[in-house]
Amino acid sequence: MKKLLVMILCAALCISCFAACGKEKEEEIETIPNDTEIVGTWKESYWDSGYTFNEDGTGSDVFWEEAFTYTAIDGDLVLTFTSGLYKDKKFTYTISGNTLTLTKVITDPETESEGTWEYTKVE
Repeated sequence: MKKLLVMILCAALCISCFAACGKEKEEEIETIPNDTEIVGTWKESYWDSGYTFNEDGTGSDVFWEEAFTYTAIDGDLVLTFTSGLYKDKKFTYTISGNTLTLTKVITDPETESEGTWEYTKVE
């Protein structure tokens, strides 16, 4: 009788372990697509600098040819560089016709300076 009771308890324990391992539904994260108006190459008129933004959320710095990924949503632009030349950058942006205006968002006042730049769309 003891053996039967032990076997029943072991079976119940195994069944409860398997029942607890059910797959939970993953929460779907809603992603907001990037602003399509920013796609293209934008350059400054004075310096040979600027940015290229691709449709797939990747881009590059025109002068340094430094690759990044970006998010451009509701006037906020974040560039995440894939190598170590630059640290990530945050801007607010507006697009008016073929002019992109970027204003630097200061995250560390000790090492960063303010600035606003205008770029013209070339492609």
